[in-house]
Amino acid sequence: MKKTVVFAAALAFMYCGMAGAEEKLKIAVFDMAKVFNSYEKTAVFTKNLETWGNKKKAEVEAKKTEIEELMRKFYAQSSLLSDEAKKTKQKEIEDKSTEYKNKSQDIIGEFGKKEKESTDILVVDITVAAEKVAKDLKFDLLLDKKALVFGGEDITAKVIKKINEDYTKK
Repeated sequence: MKKTVVFAAALAFMYCGMAGAEEKLKIAVFDMAKVFNSYEKTAVFTKNLETWGNKKKAEVEAKKTEIEELMRKFYAQSSLLSDEAKKTKQKEIEDKSTEYKNKSQDIIGEFGKKEKESTDILVVDITVAAEKVAKDLKFDLLLDKKALVFGGEDITAKVIKKINEDYTKK
């Protein structure tokens, strides 16, 4: 009895395996970079980041101008200043220069952080939209086009349409 049940289970398993082998795996691919560049929200994030960067650049440029003005005055007056006054002015210029360099580095770091946060948000949006399109079209597998050498149905245009429709609805 046990042998018959095991044999029947083995036949059923083999049959299921063979039936599955006849069905093709439906693979969808999409070009993440193309979707990213075509996503309307990318342009908005880029503009916001650019605006923020320009504001910070103006702040840094003001510091640079202040340092240049201090240096110009120092060199114009250096022959009239005592050694102690010269040291004081040089220290002031060095302090402002250090402040300028630190502010510049902080802004570069903050810009990188903001850019990464924005990119992460956009990639999540794109991934969700691509997955939704692939599921709606009944694909079994979804890959970024770069991860596949050959094959798969390209759904990039459909993903771009879906993600921009969803964005404009918000």
